[in-house]
Amino acid sequence: RTRMLLLVGIFTLGQLSQFACAATDPEAFMSAVNSSCHRPAVLFAHGFGGGSPEFFMNPPASAPAMILADAGFDVYLLNFRGTTYCKRHTTLKPWDNKFWQFTVDELAKYDAPVVIDKVLELSGQSGVYWIGHSMGTSIGYLTLAENPTYNSKVKALFQMAPSGASFHSKGLIRLAFLAYNTFKPVVDFYRVALGSHEVAFQLSFIYRPLVQLCTLIPFGPQVCNFGVSLLMGPSTRPLNLTRAPVYLAHTPSGTSTWNALHLAQIATRGKFEHMDHNPLENIQRYGQETPIPYDLSNINVPVYHFSSASDYLATAEDIAHTTSLMRERTVKGSFVIPGYNHIDFAVAADCADQVFKPITEIVRREEKEMCER
Repeated sequence: RTRMLLLVGIFTLGQLSQFACAATDPEAFMSAVNSSCHRPAVLFAHGFGGGSPEFFMNPPASAPAMILADAGFDVYLLNFRGTTYCKRHTTLKPWDNKFWQFTVDELAKYDAPVVIDKVLELSGQSGVYWIGHSMGTSIGYLTLAENPTYNSKVKALFQMAPSGASFHSKGLIRLAFLAYNTFKPVVDFYRVALGSHEVAFQLSFIYRPLVQLCTLIPFGPQVCNFGVSLLMGPSTRPLNLTRAPVYLAHTPSGTSTWNALHLAQIATRGKFEHMDHNPLENIQRYGQETPIPYDLSNINVPVYHFSSASDYLATAEDIAHTTSLMRERTVKGSFVIPGYNHIDFAVAADCADQVFKPITEIVRREEKEMCER
């Protein structure tokens, strides 16, 4: 408990009350943080290279976890394996190659289910509301596709910037995916020869220069916001760069190279498939030479999409494609927010009104006995 209170000291209103660790596949570990009171349980799932702090880096009025805790929810935040806050293991150390041999396959098959079970155990609830952002939305889909029994444990998927199969992505991310396709033989050799290791992690030696660039140097804030727009899309809500020291202290947060390559595979093929290792390993893992596709028609819970035309990673075409893979009328609502880029759903100053007010209203309609604010 003390460790997590120190870790997330930005929680200034006292909601944070418990730290919980739950075992995953027999070896890796996840972490979850919850706020007090018997309320509808919500579980936040972060994006690629992020971690649970993305949901409380802002001041309370614009921090998603704080907004929902104040609105009467029992709030839990998930750190997937490999992040800064989730590197414990029963037998392996973070410098072991095997530690990093995971992709969204393992996150959906083992990590998300065990955390859902832990949240239900701690909260005493019969189901949890999943709130995913970016990669967290993909893992929400894949968890229910891979583990259909969990449809009875998840009450709804609220999917913010649902990147999924980002076949129509734009900006620098599009160039990265094109490079992945162009140099696929080199990438495959690299993956086999060097295995998997950490990527998208924090580099302490660039923290201070970046903070100075974004906050102190003339025109630095404009340069930083321009860089974000190249990656995430143009935004009419530029980042509050007075928070740059907080943002950069927690981002990026780490994942594996295999996970990055698997997400690139899904994006460039436009298909939700398991990791494509090589024909021989695929036979060992899946019983066939090609990776097994995920069946999104297994999803049997209400899905709500929150997207924006300005988002370079979660385009309208890709969201429509993902929707077509699910059962008819599975998607109960689509909220298109003008001027948001890919990260605004978690950090925009007006996310309380644009994103979390609709979520709260939807849940209140379903939860007649929900605690009032």
